[in-house]
Amino acid sequence: MEEYMLPCMFKKLFGIDCIGCGIQRSFNLILHGEFTAAFTMFPAIYSTLLFFLSVVLFVVDRKHNYKKLVISLAIVNALIMIVSYVYKMRFLY
Repeated sequence: MEEYMLPCMFKKLFGIDCIGCGIQRSFNLILHGEFTAAFTMFPAIYSTLLFFLSVVLFVVDRKHNYKKLVISLAIVNALIMIVSYVYKMRFLY
């Protein structure tokens, strides 16, 4: 699966990670059962998976209203991504 991963164009152009760098590798680590390494690679991986699951529920299950859940998970996910990106840029580089 690693040979099919897309390269980060932001990193190629500017030489630094983008806010979503590591999501593909992190998902691959989850598939291989390395949950802690996946979180270390991309701290928002679990909130991203919950967000995508809620979007699927919103699209598939029209009987229930998942709009508030999708919006709240999107906000939480964005905050986790921003905080982890700022931490990575501030303390790890």
